[in-house]
Amino acid sequence: MSEILIVLGSARTGRVAEKVAEYVKADLAGREDVTIKVADLKEIALPFFDNENSPASPEYVITNPNVLAWSEMVTAADGIVFITPEYNHTLSAIQKNAIDSLAAQWVEKPVTAVAYGWTGGSLAVATLREVMTHLKSDLKPSIAQLGFMKDLNPDGSLLDEDGVSGQIKTALDELL
Repeated sequence: MSEILIVLGSARTGRVAEKVAEYVKADLAGREDVTIKVADLKEIALPFFDNENSPASPEYVITNPNVLAWSEMVTAADGIVFITPEYNHTLSAIQKNAIDSLAAQWVEKPVTAVAYGWTGGSLAVATLREVMTHLKSDLKPSIAQLGFMKDLNPDGSLLDEDGVSGQIKTALDELL
C-alpha cells in the first residue's frame, strides 16, 4: 500500500489548487493499493521559518506543533504530490516555507508536482526542481505543467481534459 500526500500550495481565496487536487485524486482513486491524504498548507498554518538552527543542522529540533504535524505527514507518506501554483514566476511563499521547514524528511522522498499558471507553472517547476534536488529528494522528471487558456481555464475548470489527465497520469506513474 502506498500513501500519497497531496500538498495544496496555495492559500488564496478562490484558489485553483483545490480543483487541480481533485484531478489528481481522481487519477489516484483508480489505482490499487493507494491511499490519499491531503495537506492543505492554508489549514496547517506553518509559522514562517524562524528556528535558530537550519533544518539540515544536527542541532535542529522542531518545537512548533504545526511544524511537527507537517513533519509527521511528510515522513509517513510514500510519495508527495505538490499542487504548485506559479506566483510571480516562482513557488508560492507558503509552499516554499513548508519545504524549508524540513530537511531530513525530504532525503530520498519520492516527489512530483502538478503545476499550473499562465506559463504552465514552468518557472515554479524550475524552482521546485532546484530546491528539491538540493534537499536530495527523489524528484521525478515528469511534472505536469497545466497552462491557463490551454489546459485549464483561470478558474481551474478543464479546457483539455485528455491533456490534463495524460500529464497527471504520467507524473503519477513515475511517482508510484
